[in-house]
Amino acid sequence: MLNFVSEVVRQYNINSNCVRVAVIRYGNNADAPIQLTSYNDVNRLVAALGQIQPLGGSSNLAAALNLLRSQVFASNVVRTNTARIAIIVTDQLQSNSQITSAAANLRSQGITIVAVGITGPGRVNTNYMYSITSSRRAIPVGDYSQLISGARNRLVQQYACLRYTPPLTGTGMFKCFFQIT
Repeated sequence: MLNFVSEVVRQYNINSNCVRVAVIRYGNNADAPIQLTSYNDVNRLVAALGQIQPLGGSSNLAAALNLLRSQVFASNVVRTNTARIAIIVTDQLQSNSQITSAAANLRSQGITIVAVGITGPGRVNTNYMYSITSSRRAIPVGDYSQLISGARNRLVQQYACLRYTPPLTGTGMFKCFFQIT
């Protein structure tokens, strides 16, 4: 899963003026070992991703979504005029009222939710996965080996940086209007 996240972030211009990344890990509880303001360089970010250790326990996605809303995308952290995108990567997802409520709270605050589900037998309820995302934005893959080939390019193509030329200066720069979690 962390290899997949690394491969996705390598496709973006990671810096304080473009794409910023936070990572939330969750088991029984949730924490954010990488905050939006932690890394302004893709190589340092990928190195940090490689150091993340999994949390034990169950899959408490509701806690992760609540942490995302209250801390990661808090108003004092998020730049103005940026889209906020949460990408959930999970191999365990069954219908749950706490997850439904937490996802609805995120969407009501303008946060786009995209899901990547490893859908092996009995792992992810795909109908439910589609229901908690924004506009049914979900990418199912059969197993972990399909994450990079089956989901990375779709994510990058849908949420690529926009080429932008500021008025008056005539010089081009990349400006991104979203953040990935």
